[in-house]
Amino acid sequence: MRYQVGAERLQQAPPLVQRPGTRFQVARTAPVGPTHAVSTTTGATACGVNGRLLVVLDEDWEAACFVEKCPACFAAVLGAGR
Repeated sequence: MRYQVGAERLQQAPPLVQRPGTRFQVARTAPVGPTHAVSTTTGATACGVNGRLLVVLDEDWEAACFVEKCPACFAAVLGAGR
């Protein structure tokens, strides 16, 4: 994993499946808005956004398919020769 997901904001997301009659619900959080590619080695973002303003998730940014990706990060990562 070269880049982790960096989110500006997180929000609570409902469970994917509602199970009537159960008490246990798994709380999930999901990024809101575009996510940034945060280098696993340096902690810097690919687009130059201040990384201190981001919540870094332990998820591979390049493999994440259900998140909105920052266009500048996308261009920088693809331009780096993947």
